[in-house]
Amino acid sequence: MTKIYGRGETRVHALRGIDLDLPRGGFTAIMGASGSGKSTLMHCLAGLDQPSGGTVTVAGTDLGSLDDDALTIFRREHVGFVFQSFNLLPMLTAAENIVLPLELGGHRIDDPARERAHLLADLLGVAGRLAHRPAELSGGQQQRVAIARALITQPDLLFADEPTGNLDSATSAEVLDHLRRSARELGQTVVMVTHERDAAAYADHVVTMRDGRIA
Repeated sequence: MTKIYGRGETRVHALRGIDLDLPRGGFTAIMGASGSGKSTLMHCLAGLDQPSGGTVTVAGTDLGSLDDDALTIFRREHVGFVFQSFNLLPMLTAAENIVLPLELGGHRIDDPARERAHLLADLLGVAGRLAHRPAELSGGQQQRVAIARALITQPDLLFADEPTGNLDSATSAEVLDHLRRSARELGQTVVMVTHERDAAAYADHVVTMRDGRIA
């Protein structure tokens, strides 16, 4: 993969010779130092960046064959994201934040949707906080709500980008355990980008990046 930065013809090969198959229902950690290519790899796998060569296939779909509109719809229906910053809407309750992706996708918030939201909240330990707004939740509770929001659409892939970066060690362990349970108990495919070995230890598989390659 070639990325172009700035003006002129300066080219930086962010990824080279990557051949990776992510197991369905597994928890995979992509780790490496800053600049190793791990975030670029995640962006390509999630359809946020387009590689200049090769193919990325998710749920049987070649992402390179989709135009921008189709790619946006595909991400909305098949991919979930959890970021280091929780990105919860402050004016909405936890329950409303969780079901927001369904509303954005044009789905009705009916009883089955509410039941799934409650089941996810229960699995993630925030069922008793659904009526609270983000400012009334701890950092760990906000991240668990963000995970539930990412899972509500039952995505084929859940990407977590440094999900414990803003959390203390005890809360980080709880969040990582919940991601592991999402894979083991819900059959969710989870891909986490991290530079922390302790975080990667929670995963079933670890991919280490160095200089744009799998080490």
